[in-house]
Amino acid sequence: MLSDQRHNKEKIQQMFAAISKRYDLLNRVLSFNQDKYWRRIAVSKLQVDGDSCWLDMCAGTGDVSIEIVKQEDFSGSVVAGDFCAEMLRYGIQKCKHLDINNIKFVNADAENLPFDKNTFDGAITAFGIRNIADRKKALLELTRTVRNNRRIVILEFSLPTNRIFKSVYHCYFKRILPLSGSILSKNDTAYSYLPASVQAFPGRQEFAALMKNVGMKNVEYFDLTFGIVTVYVGTTQK
Repeated sequence: MLSDQRHNKEKIQQMFAAISKRYDLLNRVLSFNQDKYWRRIAVSKLQVDGDSCWLDMCAGTGDVSIEIVKQEDFSGSVVAGDFCAEMLRYGIQKCKHLDINNIKFVNADAENLPFDKNTFDGAITAFGIRNIADRKKALLELTRTVRNNRRIVILEFSLPTNRIFKSVYHCYFKRILPLSGSILSKNDTAYSYLPASVQAFPGRQEFAALMKNVGMKNVEYFDLTFGIVTVYVGTTQK
């Protein structure tokens, strides 16, 4: 069982490494530029304040971290963690280009975070939790490293509930997106994996229940863009 999980983790790691060079472009094109809006809304739910320290886990190339440091009157720092070193390298380059120096990129496994208890004022994970084998363990690690009574925000793809939009979306998601992603990324696996991983992800109520199960309070969720993505918000209690 453990060897299977390790093998799957390595496969996902290699897949993201293979598309890291074109990852940002693919996000913009395949989401019709909506990914910026989704991240902006998710970060707004963190309630970022002044001189504070935040964790962006499954950070990829750092788009969420950059959104955090751009918040008004922000004077703190962000730790951007990801298990794919290649993705982080592009994030570092991007921050150098933007002259951003308060984001620290760390190669880290979401199931075993290399941070002390109560290190952060809040944490966010965008489009990463579905790629983690043991989601409960990852959520426990987030709650462990975030201070009491602070927010944890999860942004993830969902399946739309509107019947009419759902049929259109499924056509795009299962046929057009994998083909377009394959052509743009020059990788046949990554954008076939995406629809499969979204379909395998727990439903909204089930995932919210998991957040409560690890000890979060005031858990709520809401959909964006007809339910293509869902933002989950919980507060730590210790």
